Amino acid sequence: MSDQHPEIDIRDLTIIGGGPTALAAVFRAGMHEATARIIEVLPNLGGQMTALYPEKFVFDVFGLPKILARDLAKNLEEQAFQFKPDIHLGELATNLRYVETNGAKLIEVTTAHGTYHSRAAIITSGNGIITPRKLPNERAEAFEDKGIVYAMQRKEDFRDKRIVIIGGGDSAADWVLNLVDIAAEITVVHRFDTFEAHPASVREIMQLAGRGRVKVYTSTVIDELHGNERLEAVTVRDWRQNLHKLEIDALLPMIGFKINLGPLAQWGLKLEDKHIKVDARMRTNLAGVFAAGDVATFDGKIKLIATGFAEAAMAVKSALEYMRPEQKVKVAYSSITGLPIAKI
Repeated sequence: MSDQHPEIDIRDLTIIGGGPTALAAVFRAGMHEATARIIEVLPNLGGQMTALYPEKFVFDVFGLPKILARDLAKNLEEQAFQFKPDIHLGELATNLRYVETNGAKLIEVTTAHGTYHSRAAIITSGNGIITPRKLPNERAEAFEDKGIVYAMQRKEDFRDKRIVIIGGGDSAADWVLNLVDIAAEITVVHRFDTFEAHPASVREIMQLAGRGRVKVYTSTVIDELHGNERLEAVTVRDWRQNLHKLEIDALLPMIGFKINLGPLAQWGLKLEDKHIKVDARMRTNLAGVFAAGDVATFDGKIKLIATGFAEAAMAVKSALEYMRPEQKVKVAYSSITGLPIAKI
Protein backbone atom coordinates (compact mmCIF):
# COMPACT_ATOMS: atom_id res chain seq x y z
CA MET A 1 0.00 0.00 0.00
CA SER A 2 1.14 3.57 -0.60
CA ASP A 3 1.88 5.78 2.40
CA GLN A 4 0.18 9.15 2.27
CA HIS A 5 2.21 11.96 3.84
CA PRO A 6 1.38 15.66 3.75
CA GLU A 7 3.87 16.25 0.94
CA ILE A 8 4.80 12.94 -0.66
CA ASP A 9 3.17 9.75 -1.91
CA ILE A 10 5.49 6.82 -1.27
CA ARG A 11 5.03 3.87 -3.60
CA ASP A 12 6.65 0.48 -3.24
CA LEU A 13 8.10 0.63 -6.75
CA THR A 14 8.97 3.35 -9.21
CA ILE A 15 9.27 1.86 -12.68
CA ILE A 16 11.26 3.96 -15.13
CA GLY A 17 10.00 3.22 -18.62
CA GLY A 18 6.56 2.41 -19.99
CA GLY A 19 7.02 -0.44 -22.45
CA PRO A 20 5.84 -4.06 -22.23
CA THR A 21 8.38 -4.98 -19.53
CA ALA A 22 7.25 -2.04 -17.39
CA LEU A 23 3.59 -2.99 -17.72
CA ALA A 24 4.42 -6.59 -16.86
CA ALA A 25 6.27 -5.32 -13.78
CA VAL A 26 3.22 -3.32 -12.68
CA PHE A 27 1.06 -6.43 -12.97
CA ARG A 28 3.55 -8.58 -11.06
CA ALA A 29 3.79 -5.92 -8.34
CA GLY A 30 0.03 -5.95 -8.03
CA MET A 31 0.00 -9.73 -7.68
CA HIS A 32 2.27 -9.26 -4.67
CA GLU A 33 0.01 -6.50 -3.31
CA ALA A 34 2.70 -3.88 -3.90
CA THR A 35 2.03 -0.42 -5.29
CA ALA A 36 3.76 0.95 -8.36
CA ARG A 37 4.19 4.02 -10.47
CA ILE A 38 5.45 4.39 -14.02
CA ILE A 39 7.53 7.30 -15.31
CA GLU A 40 7.64 7.31 -19.13
CA VAL A 41 9.25 9.91 -21.38
CA LEU A 42 6.90 9.18 -24.30
CA PRO A 43 3.34 10.52 -24.40
CA ASN A 44 1.91 6.99 -24.48
CA LEU A 45 2.57 3.64 -22.87
CA GLY A 46 3.78 0.71 -24.94
CA GLY A 47 7.35 1.78 -25.60
CA GLN A 48 8.79 1.02 -29.02
CA MET A 49 5.71 -1.04 -29.91
CA THR A 50 3.44 1.99 -30.00
CA ALA A 51 6.09 4.56 -30.96
CA LEU A 52 7.70 2.74 -33.87
CA TYR A 53 5.53 -0.10 -35.15
CA PRO A 54 1.98 0.04 -33.74
CA GLU A 55 0.39 -1.60 -36.80
CA LYS A 56 2.93 -4.36 -37.29
CA PHE A 57 2.19 -7.86 -36.11
CA VAL A 58 4.09 -9.41 -33.22
CA PHE A 59 4.37 -13.20 -33.61
CA ASP A 60 6.55 -14.37 -30.73
CA VAL A 61 4.46 -13.70 -27.64
CA PHE A 62 3.59 -17.19 -26.49
CA GLY A 63 -0.10 -18.03 -26.59
CA LEU A 64 -0.81 -15.33 -29.18
CA PRO A 65 -0.18 -16.64 -32.72
CA LYS A 66 -0.07 -13.03 -33.87
CA ILE A 67 -1.20 -9.68 -32.51
CA LEU A 68 -0.84 -6.08 -33.61
CA ALA A 69 1.73 -4.26 -31.50
CA ARG A 70 -0.81 -1.61 -30.51
CA ASP A 71 -3.29 -4.29 -29.39
CA LEU A 72 -0.62 -6.05 -27.35
CA ALA A 73 0.16 -2.73 -25.66
CA LYS A 74 -3.54 -2.15 -25.00
CA ASN A 75 -3.93 -5.61 -23.47
CA LEU A 76 -0.87 -5.11 -21.26
CA GLU A 77 -2.27 -1.77 -20.09
CA GLU A 78 -5.63 -3.34 -19.26
CA GLN A 79 -3.92 -6.10 -17.30
CA ALA A 80 -1.67 -3.70 -15.38
CA PHE A 81 -4.33 -1.06 -14.74
CA GLN A 82 -6.31 -3.50 -12.61
CA PHE A 83 -3.88 -2.51 -9.84
CA LYS A 84 -4.29 1.25 -10.32
CA PRO A 85 -0.67 2.30 -10.91
CA ASP A 86 0.34 5.94 -10.70
CA ILE A 87 1.17 6.92 -14.31
CA HIS A 88 3.33 9.87 -15.39
CA LEU A 89 3.69 10.26 -19.18
CA GLY A 90 5.86 12.71 -21.05
CA GLU A 91 8.33 12.89 -18.16
CA LEU A 92 12.05 12.16 -18.44
CA ALA A 93 13.66 10.78 -15.28
CA THR A 94 16.67 13.06 -14.85
CA ASN A 95 18.02 12.05 -11.45
CA LEU A 96 17.93 9.20 -8.94
CA ARG A 97 19.21 9.46 -5.38
CA TYR A 98 18.64 8.13 -1.87
CA VAL A 99 16.80 10.16 0.75
CA GLU A 100 15.57 9.50 4.26
CA THR A 101 11.97 10.25 5.25
CA ASN A 102 10.56 9.47 8.70
CA GLY A 103 13.52 7.17 9.33
CA ALA A 104 12.96 5.22 6.12
CA LYS A 105 15.53 5.09 3.33
CA LEU A 106 13.79 5.86 0.06
CA ILE A 107 14.68 6.24 -3.58
CA GLU A 108 13.88 9.63 -5.05
CA VAL A 109 13.41 9.99 -8.81
CA THR A 110 13.22 13.49 -10.24
CA THR A 111 11.74 14.76 -13.50
CA ALA A 112 11.09 18.27 -14.77
CA HIS A 113 7.52 17.86 -13.52
CA GLY A 114 7.98 16.42 -10.06
CA THR A 115 9.84 14.36 -7.50
CA TYR A 116 8.73 10.79 -6.76
CA HIS A 117 9.55 8.53 -3.83
CA SER A 118 9.52 4.76 -3.52
CA ARG A 119 11.12 1.95 -1.59
CA ALA A 120 12.76 0.47 -4.69
CA ALA A 121 13.07 1.21 -8.39
CA ILE A 122 13.06 -0.90 -11.55
CA ILE A 123 14.54 0.49 -14.76
CA THR A 124 12.75 -0.84 -17.84
CA SER A 125 13.67 1.87 -20.32
CA GLY A 126 14.22 -0.44 -23.29
CA ASN A 127 17.01 0.61 -25.59
CA GLY A 128 16.97 4.09 -24.10
CA ILE A 129 15.83 7.30 -25.72
CA ILE A 130 15.23 6.56 -29.39
CA THR A 131 14.99 9.29 -32.01
CA PRO A 132 14.86 8.68 -35.76
CA ARG A 133 17.75 9.86 -37.88
CA LYS A 134 16.54 12.85 -39.84
CA LEU A 135 16.84 13.21 -43.57
CA PRO A 136 20.02 15.21 -44.30
CA ASN A 137 18.38 17.85 -46.46
CA GLU A 138 18.09 21.55 -45.61
CA ARG A 139 14.37 21.58 -46.49
CA ALA A 140 13.49 18.39 -44.63
CA GLU A 141 12.52 20.03 -41.33
CA ALA A 142 9.96 22.27 -43.06
CA PHE A 143 8.17 19.20 -44.42
CA GLU A 144 8.02 17.15 -41.21
CA ASP A 145 4.43 15.93 -40.79
CA LYS A 146 3.69 17.69 -44.07
CA GLY A 147 4.73 14.83 -46.27
CA ILE A 148 7.79 13.56 -44.41
CA VAL A 149 6.88 10.93 -41.81
CA TYR A 150 9.42 9.37 -39.44
CA ALA A 151 7.04 7.29 -37.31
CA MET A 152 3.79 5.76 -38.51
CA GLN A 153 0.82 5.25 -36.24
CA ARG A 154 -1.87 4.13 -38.73
CA LYS A 155 -1.40 2.30 -42.00
CA GLU A 156 -4.76 3.61 -43.12
CA ASP A 157 -3.28 7.11 -43.36
CA PHE A 158 -1.34 5.89 -46.41
CA ARG A 159 -4.20 4.33 -48.31
CA ASP A 160 -4.06 5.21 -52.03
CA LYS A 161 -0.94 7.35 -51.46
CA ARG A 162 2.19 7.52 -53.59
CA ILE A 163 4.97 6.68 -51.16
CA VAL A 164 8.75 6.83 -51.29
CA ILE A 165 10.54 4.81 -48.61
CA ILE A 166 14.22 5.57 -48.02
CA GLY A 167 16.49 2.87 -46.67
CA GLY A 168 17.58 -0.72 -47.08
CA GLY A 169 17.34 -2.11 -43.57
CA ASP A 170 14.65 -4.08 -41.78
CA SER A 171 12.51 -1.04 -40.94
CA ALA A 172 12.38 0.07 -44.57
CA ALA A 173 11.66 -3.45 -45.81
CA ASP A 174 8.97 -4.05 -43.18
CA TRP A 175 7.09 -0.91 -44.15
CA VAL A 176 7.30 -1.72 -47.86
CA LEU A 177 5.68 -5.07 -47.16
CA ASN A 178 3.15 -3.59 -44.71
CA LEU A 179 1.99 -0.83 -47.05
CA VAL A 180 2.12 -2.50 -50.44
CA ASP A 181 -1.50 -3.64 -50.28
CA ILE A 182 -2.96 -0.23 -49.44
CA ALA A 183 -0.67 2.30 -51.10
CA ALA A 184 -1.27 3.44 -54.66
CA GLU A 185 2.43 3.29 -55.41
CA ILE A 186 5.60 2.46 -53.46
CA THR A 187 9.12 3.41 -54.47
CA VAL A 188 12.19 2.29 -52.52
CA VAL A 189 15.29 4.51 -52.62
CA HIS A 190 18.51 3.03 -51.18
CA ARG A 191 21.94 4.58 -51.31
CA PHE A 192 23.75 1.24 -51.63
CA ASP A 193 23.46 -1.50 -54.22
CA THR A 194 22.62 -4.23 -51.71
CA PHE A 195 20.07 -4.35 -48.88
CA GLU A 196 20.78 -4.98 -45.19
CA ALA A 197 17.25 -6.23 -44.45
CA HIS A 198 16.45 -9.87 -43.77
CA PRO A 199 17.04 -11.89 -46.98
CA ALA A 200 13.47 -13.20 -47.01
CA SER A 201 12.11 -9.64 -46.92
CA VAL A 202 14.48 -8.57 -49.70
CA ARG A 203 13.40 -11.52 -51.86
CA GLU A 204 9.75 -10.61 -51.37
CA ILE A 205 10.39 -6.97 -52.29
CA MET A 206 12.26 -8.00 -55.44
CA GLN A 207 9.41 -10.32 -56.40
CA LEU A 208 7.00 -7.41 -55.96
CA ALA A 209 9.30 -5.26 -58.09
CA GLY A 210 9.34 -7.93 -60.78
CA ARG A 211 5.53 -7.80 -60.88
CA GLY A 212 5.50 -4.01 -61.04
CA ARG A 213 4.06 -3.61 -57.54
CA VAL A 214 7.13 -1.80 -56.19
CA LYS A 215 9.79 0.38 -57.82
CA VAL A 216 13.35 0.02 -56.53
CA TYR A 217 16.19 2.52 -56.96
CA THR A 218 19.56 1.34 -55.63
CA SER A 219 22.81 3.31 -55.45
CA THR A 220 20.48 6.32 -55.36
CA VAL A 221 19.99 9.23 -52.97
CA ILE A 222 17.45 11.99 -52.44
CA ASP A 223 18.75 15.06 -54.26
CA GLU A 224 15.97 17.63 -53.83
CA LEU A 225 12.61 18.12 -52.13
CA HIS A 226 9.81 19.97 -53.90
CA GLY A 227 6.69 21.64 -52.56
CA ASN A 228 5.27 24.73 -50.90
CA GLU A 229 2.92 24.02 -47.99
CA ARG A 230 3.45 20.26 -48.33
CA LEU A 231 5.99 17.94 -49.91
CA GLU A 232 4.83 17.24 -53.45
CA ALA A 233 7.79 15.57 -55.17
CA VAL A 234 11.39 14.46 -54.74
CA THR A 235 14.27 14.32 -57.17
CA VAL A 236 16.56 11.32 -56.78
CA ARG A 237 20.10 11.01 -58.12
CA ASP A 238 21.70 7.69 -59.02
CA TRP A 239 25.40 6.78 -59.08
CA ARG A 240 25.64 7.83 -62.74
CA GLN A 241 24.34 11.28 -61.72
CA ASN A 242 21.05 10.69 -63.55
CA LEU A 243 18.13 12.61 -62.01
CA HIS A 244 14.57 11.33 -61.67
CA LYS A 245 11.69 13.42 -60.35
CA LEU A 246 9.01 11.48 -58.49
CA GLU A 247 5.59 12.92 -57.69
CA ILE A 248 4.66 11.68 -54.21
CA ASP A 249 2.27 12.07 -51.30
CA ALA A 250 4.55 10.83 -48.51
CA LEU A 251 8.27 10.34 -47.89
CA LEU A 252 9.24 7.81 -45.22
CA PRO A 253 12.93 8.05 -44.25
CA MET A 254 13.79 4.72 -42.61
CA ILE A 255 17.48 5.44 -42.18
CA GLY A 256 18.04 4.34 -38.61
CA PHE A 257 17.76 5.67 -35.11
CA LYS A 258 19.91 7.45 -32.57
CA ILE A 259 19.89 5.65 -29.24
CA ASN A 260 21.23 6.87 -25.93
CA LEU A 261 20.60 6.09 -22.29
CA GLY A 262 19.89 9.71 -21.44
CA PRO A 263 20.43 11.00 -17.89
CA LEU A 264 20.50 7.55 -16.28
CA ALA A 265 23.98 7.07 -17.72
CA GLN A 266 25.11 9.54 -15.02
CA TRP A 267 23.44 7.79 -12.07
CA GLY A 268 26.42 5.62 -11.13
CA LEU A 269 25.02 2.43 -12.62
CA LYS A 270 27.47 -0.16 -13.88
CA LEU A 271 27.13 -0.12 -17.66
CA GLU A 272 28.24 -2.49 -20.38
CA ASP A 273 27.95 -1.43 -24.03
CA LYS A 274 25.17 1.10 -23.24
CA HIS A 275 23.22 -1.43 -21.16
CA ILE A 276 22.77 -1.78 -17.40
CA LYS A 277 24.66 -4.70 -15.94
CA VAL A 278 22.52 -6.91 -13.67
CA ASP A 279 23.00 -10.18 -11.82
CA ALA A 280 20.80 -13.26 -11.95
CA ARG A 281 18.23 -11.52 -9.73
CA MET A 282 18.05 -8.39 -11.89
CA ARG A 283 19.98 -6.39 -9.28
CA THR A 284 22.13 -3.48 -10.43
CA ASN A 285 25.15 -2.26 -8.50
CA LEU A 286 22.92 0.32 -6.75
CA ALA A 287 21.04 -0.89 -3.67
CA GLY A 288 17.30 -1.12 -4.27
CA VAL A 289 17.64 -0.43 -8.00
CA PHE A 290 16.83 -3.22 -10.45
CA ALA A 291 16.66 -3.42 -14.24
CA ALA A 292 14.79 -5.62 -16.71
CA GLY A 293 14.02 -5.84 -20.40
CA ASP A 294 16.18 -4.57 -23.24
CA VAL A 295 18.05 -2.07 -21.08
CA ALA A 296 19.45 -4.84 -18.84
CA THR A 297 22.33 -7.11 -19.76
CA PHE A 298 23.79 -10.30 -18.31
CA ASP A 299 25.54 -13.40 -19.60
CA GLY A 300 23.20 -15.24 -21.95
CA LYS A 301 20.84 -12.29 -22.43
CA ILE A 302 18.12 -12.68 -25.08
CA LYS A 303 16.28 -9.54 -26.20
CA LEU A 304 12.66 -10.54 -26.69
CA ILE A 305 9.36 -9.26 -25.36
CA ALA A 306 8.78 -12.73 -23.91
CA THR A 307 12.03 -12.70 -21.94
CA GLY A 308 11.29 -9.14 -20.81
CA PHE A 309 8.12 -10.45 -19.16
CA ALA A 310 10.11 -13.05 -17.24
CA GLU A 311 12.75 -10.52 -16.21
CA ALA A 312 10.00 -8.19 -14.96
CA ALA A 313 8.69 -10.94 -12.66
CA MET A 314 12.20 -11.62 -11.37
CA ALA A 315 12.95 -7.93 -10.82
CA VAL A 316 9.72 -7.40 -8.88
CA LYS A 317 10.40 -10.41 -6.64
CA SER A 318 13.95 -9.21 -5.98
CA ALA A 319 12.72 -5.68 -5.26
CA LEU A 320 10.20 -7.00 -2.75
CA GLU A 321 12.88 -9.08 -1.05
CA TYR A 322 14.97 -5.91 -0.76
CA MET A 323 12.00 -3.98 0.67
CA ARG A 324 10.78 -6.77 2.95
CA PRO A 325 13.92 -8.61 4.15
CA GLU A 326 12.03 -10.02 7.12
CA GLN A 327 9.44 -11.74 4.91
CA LYS A 328 9.65 -14.68 2.52
CA VAL A 329 8.38 -13.47 -0.85
CA LYS A 330 6.25 -16.22 -2.35
CA VAL A 331 5.31 -16.44 -6.02
CA ALA A 332 1.85 -18.00 -6.20
CA TYR A 333 0.02 -19.38 -9.20
CA SER A 334 -2.70 -17.00 -10.37
CA SER A 335 -4.87 -19.95 -11.40
CA ILE A 336 -5.03 -20.85 -7.70
CA THR A 337 -5.01 -17.46 -5.97
CA GLY A 338 -6.84 -15.31 -8.51
CA LEU A 339 -6.21 -11.55 -8.43
CA PRO A 340 -5.75 -9.79 -5.09
CA ILE A 341 -7.63 -6.72 -6.36
CA ALA A 342 -9.90 -6.50 -3.33
CA LYS A 343 -6.84 -6.09 -1.09
CA ILE A 344 -5.22 -3.26 -3.06
